[in-house]
Amino acid sequence: MAVREDLAYKAADHRFRSKDAYAQGKYDVTTRWLRKRAQPGQLLLNIGCGSGEYNGAARAMGLRVLGCEPEAEAHRLAASTVPEGCEVRQCGLLELRSEPADYIVMHDVLEHIEDDATAVRALHGLLKPGGVAVVSVPAYQWLFGNHDVQLGHFRRYTRGSLLAVLRGSFEIEASRYYGASLIPVALWFSRLSKKPYPVAAASGGLMHALMSWVCGLESHVPMPMGTSVLARVRKVA
Repeated sequence: MAVREDLAYKAADHRFRSKDAYAQGKYDVTTRWLRKRAQPGQLLLNIGCGSGEYNGAARAMGLRVLGCEPEAEAHRLAASTVPEGCEVRQCGLLELRSEPADYIVMHDVLEHIEDDATAVRALHGLLKPGGVAVVSVPAYQWLFGNHDVQLGHFRRYTRGSLLAVLRGSFEIEASRYYGASLIPVALWFSRLSKKPYPVAAASGGLMHALMSWVCGLESHVPMPMGTSVLARVRKVA
């Protein structure tokens, strides 16, 4: 199936990440899941690192970081802010070559790859035995809309469908939804109105403060639904 994304839309989406309270909430979940076990000098692969926001969080845990990003504009942004102890390459998951990693973070990448089973096998091959990966994806196919089309998504997931594709290669340690309060926003703007999300309104002022509060709360309090699904998995062999 051919998917044609809007590269200008994707570039704008990457540039917004530094102000995006929603993305920060997902990053906070990821960091809490990894912080207790992370040891200085261990290697984390940030696959599909976008404009590189999570690289700094990983470095703050004392980890070595290798990020990869196939989109030229996002790679340029990530490379321009790369922290000491971090490398960023312009490539995707299936092209990445690295020493076996202790941790992998893959935020919103799997939905961009048509054959997600092949992608999961590649993810497995990049981890050490006992290594841990955190994967996030957009939730619910019934929310599939303009935003997904513009970004070149093949699908959205439920928690069950994400775990099903991961379970053949990994032991599942944890999983959860995130972003329940934003389901109406995604439904109205992306699915029904077929409009871009109102990112300008969410970039500052009262709306940004409210979004930060809501997303911070939801990052700590799992809900039975959400606009994203996250899973933490471990390579057992």
